[in-house]
This record gives sequence, structure tokens and C-alpha cells, in this order.
Amino acid sequence: MANKEITDDNVALEDILESIPEEAPAGSPDTEEAEAEVLSSDEEEDSADSNAAEAVSEVSDDTEFDDAEEQEEQEDIPEEESDEEPEEPVKKKKRRRKRGHTHIIFGVILSVVIISVSILAAVYILKFSKELLGIGKSDIEMVVEIPMNSSTYDIAEQLFREGIISDPSLFRLFSKFKGADGTYIAGTHTLSPQMDYSTIIEILQEEAENQRETADIVFPEGITLIEAANALEEKGVCDAEEFIKIFNSSEFGFDFEDKVKTSSMKFYKMEGYLFPDTYQFYIEDDPRVVAKKIYKNFEARITPDLYGRMDDLGMDLEEVLTFASIVQAEASDTRNMKLVASVFYNRLNDPDNFPLLQSDPTTNYVEDVIKPNIEIKSEKMFEAYDTYRGAGLPPGPICNPGLDAIDAVLYPSETDYYYFCSNLETGEFFYAETLEEHEQNLIEAGLVQ
Repeated sequence: MANKEITDDNVALEDILESIPEEAPAGSPDTEEAEAEVLSSDEEEDSADSNAAEAVSEVSDDTEFDDAEEQEEQEDIPEEESDEEPEEPVKKKKRRRKRGHTHIIFGVILSVVIISVSILAAVYILKFSKELLGIGKSDIEMVVEIPMNSSTYDIAEQLFREGIISDPSLFRLFSKFKGADGTYIAGTHTLSPQMDYSTIIEILQEEAENQRETADIVFPEGITLIEAANALEEKGVCDAEEFIKIFNSSEFGFDFEDKVKTSSMKFYKMEGYLFPDTYQFYIEDDPRVVAKKIYKNFEARITPDLYGRMDDLGMDLEEVLTFASIVQAEASDTRNMKLVASVFYNRLNDPDNFPLLQSDPTTNYVEDVIKPNIEIKSEKMFEAYDTYRGAGLPPGPICNPGLDAIDAVLYPSETDYYYFCSNLETGEFFYAETLEEHEQNLIEAGLVQ
């Protein structure tokens, strides 16, 4: 049974093999025909694929066209009908708008900076030009003594101290530019702040003038303006009356001048501002030169620290000088100055019980200075200056105080004293809190029997 099945399978296999055509040799007609048919078949397939691709392309174009139409239709739809607003285009528009504003702001800032720099440069150029040309300065002629072997730096600093120039660095630079370094001649030269730098340099290069005679004058603490003027006249420096007039009416541009008070009750406007010191003046000098030299010394002596302490106490320069002038006239040493200042402070702080300061030097100032020199008598002024009659501080200083008296007012002792007196022969001071104690001290000081 099995052999029969195998036989049948063989017969079937032979039939299949016979049905398969034999492979024709390469180059035979049959082969060529077969290859032609195959090529034809391939071309037809390629053509079909190409047609299909074109069809797809047409469909795609139609689709894009339809999409474009749909997009145009959507753009035509009002914003109210649109469900969602496109975010990206809006963001781009905002971003462009911000960038535009940034450029505008930057341009404005740049313009402001350029204008500011230009203005600042113009101000400095104007300032330096005025300094170089001496524009707007005083025409006072001043005698300057240039020491031997002075360098340009030394000369510039000296001219600055004397008030001839305002910028030593600019003078040194201009001197170097002019090639004047090392050509200056020591000795006496007459200069003026109104001169331009070229003129100043030319004068300093000329032969020095004959040495002028000088006078050393000591203005002690507590000196009055009239006493100082008389000393100047006695030494042959200038006329006393002319000096007082110039000293009380001139303006030299110092900072402290803005702090000076004027009042119809005030006798001398600048009493208290003649700083006690040793000065050297030229004989037969211009009163304006003398006054300016004293002003300049005062400006240098009243330091920013002193002004700061005045601010802490709530006092101005005029009040401090007036107060200090009374302390200066009452006491001669720093310890008693501080104690005397404490007595006057205690009285000023308790006006109900002590309305008057009762300082003898204020009465003396009225009798010895104001009354003999005032043109029109004024009882109101007399009363205002006399602290036995007028309340509080006088309208102005009664003398010219030194630093110790000023310091005593700014840093007084802390006491409960309301009275003091002193022995005129020994100079000993006595302080009291009550009137009874004070009356006993007066006896002890030999002031009453």
C-alpha cells in the first residue's frame, strides 16, 4: 500500500516538471520576446505609478487650495465668532512693539546723557575760562612777597592763599603750557585777582619791587572793632575810620558772610568777626586788602566741626559769637569760661525766674563803644545791648572772641549755678545757685561791704 502511494507521487511530480517550460538560452528569440514582454510590463507599471503620483499631486494641490480657502474664510470671520484667538501672531506683534519702545527709551536716555555731558562740559569750560581771564573777580591790588627758591607749586599755593587765584592746579598747568616754570623772580610783586593768568605770570617774571615796610599787629581775644581799627592806624597800616567802614560793608565772597545777620538794633555789623590773631600788614596798605586778610583768617578758623556742633545745639554762628563775646569779656581762662557759660545757659533756659543775663561787660559796651560813636542816639539799641535792661542775648557781639570762648559756649560745663562774681584783684571766681549764696560771695570777693 505504501509503495503504491510513492509511485503515484512520482507520477504527479513528473507531470508537474513536464508542464514547466524549459529555460531558453540567452540571446534566443524566445528569450528576447520574453524580455520584451517583461520590459513592456515594467513600463506599463511605471506609467501607472507616474499617473498615480500625478493624481496624488493633484489631490494634494486641491487639498492645499481648499486649506487656503478655508484659512481665508477663517480670517474673514470676525474676532467675536472665532472660538480661539491665535496666540503666536499676537505674541510676535507684542514683541515687536516692545522692541520698538526699547529703542525709543534708549534713544531718549542717550540724548539726555549727551545733553548733560555737553552742559557739564560747557560749565567747566566757562568756569576755567573765567578763572584764566580773571572775569568777575575783585580788582583789589595786593602785594605778594615771593620767597627765594619758590617752585611753581609753591607760588601757586601762595597765590591761592592770598586770594589771587582760585585754582592752583590750573595755574600750574597754564604755567607749564606757557613755559614759565623756573622763570619767576623772588621778591615783592603787586597783583590783583582780576588779572588774567598771563598777566600774573608776566608780572612774576619781572624784576621785584622794592621791599615794602610791614607792621606786625596783635589783636588779642576780646578786642573790639574800634580798638583794632585804632591799632591799624597807629601802626600806619590804614586809616581807622576807613577801615571800620570797609570792614562792615565789604563782601569778599567767603562762606561765613552769608551767616552774618543784619538788624536795625545792631551797632557794628561785623563786630565779632575780626578773629584775634597776630597779623602782618604792609604800611599804607589798602583797607580792603587789610579787611580781606582778616576775613580770610576768620573763614579758616571757624571749621566745619564747629559748625556741626552749632547745628547740634540748634544755634547759628551769630548767636554763638554773641554768646562767646560775653563769656570772653567775663572770664580769661578756659575753666571759668565754661562755668560762666553754664550760668548764662541756665538763665537763658529759665527766663521766667531769670529774664536778664545781667552781664557787666554788655553795659560797658553800650557806654564805652556805642554811645561815643553812634551818629543818632537810640535808646532802644542801648537797652537791647545792656543785659541789665534787655532780655536774652544782645543783638550782636560786644567784642571779638577767641577759640577758647567759642569752645566754652559750644561745650559748657553742666552746673546748677545761676550766679557768679569774681575778685577784681585776684581774679578768683565765685559761683552760686541761690541769691543768698551769691550775696555772700559778693562780700567774699570784696565787691560789697
